[in-house]
Amino acid sequence: MYLIDSSLWIDYFRPRGSSAIKHRVRLILQQDQALICGIVLVEVLRGARNENEYSILRESLASLPQIPFDDEVFQRAAHWGFQLDRKGKIASTTDLLIAAAAYEKASLLHNDIDYEMIASEVPLQQERLL
Repeated sequence: MYLIDSSLWIDYFRPRGSSAIKHRVRLILQQDQALICGIVLVEVLRGARNENEYSILRESLASLPQIPFDDEVFQRAAHWGFQLDRKGKIASTTDLLIAAAAYEKASLLHNDIDYEMIASEVPLQQERLL
């Protein structure tokens, strides 16, 4: 299973987005291997240019299974942030929450160097698509 980050969804839905990203995301969707979480959904939907695009994006993503944000996810994100901060590696709270949601549930598929930094210090399965 793959938790697809907003960094890829944005490229996937962009008409002139990366063909490699479009191909990989399409393949994951066809294999019913895609997951989403609430924060990724918010990040993608808030980037819509108008109501029509918002509705299309919402309907497109609504069918994907969602990883819930429970207390365990929040505690993991807080602990990882604490560990990273002590090493001078600063990650956004949003990225920490998304990474913590993916932990042991899915590989985090993204195009965001911050997730590689997080994974360099914690046991996060991730893959960066360029």
